[in-house]
Amino acid sequence: MKRPYEITFIVPTGIPDAEQKATIEKVSNWLTEAGGEIKNTNHWGRRRLAYSIGTNREGYYVLLDVEVEPKAVDEFQRKMNIEPNILRYLVVRTDE
Repeated sequence: MKRPYEITFIVPTGIPDAEQKATIEKVSNWLTEAGGEIKNTNHWGRRRLAYSIGTNREGYYVLLDVEVEPKAVDEFQRKMNIEPNILRYLVVRTDE
C-alpha cells in the first residue's frame, strides 16, 4: 500500500546547472523505479542555508510530493546518503 510522503532535498549551487538538473532528475528516477508516483515537484530555488554545510553557504531546494511503498523509502534514503550532490534531505510521511 502506497503512502504519501514529502521529500525535501538540497543540491549545492557550486556545481554546474546541468549537473544540478541531472541530480534532481536522478532523485526523481529513483522514486519512479521503486514504484513511486510523483504527484508534485516544487522548485524553491536558490536559498541561503541557515548554517554552512562544508564550504556551501547556499543551496538549491527541491520539494517532492510522492506516493511510494514504505519499504522503498529505506533504499531511497540509502541512495540519498551516498549521493555526493545532495547536501541534506528530509523525508516526512504526510497524513492521508
